[in-house]
Amino acid sequence: MPLLWDENHKQVGLCVMGPVGAGDKLVWMSAWAWQQQDDGKIAASTGDAGVPVKGARPLRGKDKPPFRAPNKPKWMVQTGFRRGSARYDPHKPVLVQAIALMEVAGQSAIFQWSQAVRIEHGY
Repeated sequence: MPLLWDENHKQVGLCVMGPVGAGDKLVWMSAWAWQQQDDGKIAASTGDAGVPVKGARPLRGKDKPPFRAPNKPKWMVQTGFRRGSARYDPHKPVLVQAIALMEVAGQSAIFQWSQAVRIEHGY
């Protein structure tokens, strides 16, 4: 997952993203990310798909829901730091949780995803 940086090269959050299954439509998504620091502090950020984080790069059309393959085969959520959050350590894993409203085979359903991820780069 890429770190989000502002124009002064200050972290403003984390960009979380993933694939959309063939035939699925992701209508909306919210995401939370957090990381335990060695000093006991917590880095934590949250966001909603289609809502830009202040200071991060502007969202493009492909970054906004709904997401559906083949035109938008990946979902993306910019997450911004919560008040009092530490900054992410790019050498440690981050726990990410996302909840989405999906349309699958013509029916609506809520899907939840949670996984430890690695920070690879930033933009």
